[in-house]
Amino acid sequence: KPIPAEPLRNHLHRMIESHPAAQVDYLAFFDPTTLQAVKQVRRGTRFALAVKVGTTRLIDNALL
Repeated sequence: KPIPAEPLRNHLHRMIESHPAAQVDYLAFFDPTTLQAVKQVRRGTRFALAVKVGTTRLIDNALL
């Protein structure tokens, strides 16, 4: 079942930044073939993020 991307992105952003040392640079849900942002997150959507924790910038992505 698809999940709206924007509320999920906002929830993750708040959750990560609840840690005092964390600052989100970006969180994105996108189609792995076109690399276009998606409005609905479903199986096969890709998720990418960059988060600064202290002086370290963490970057990752995953297939959902």
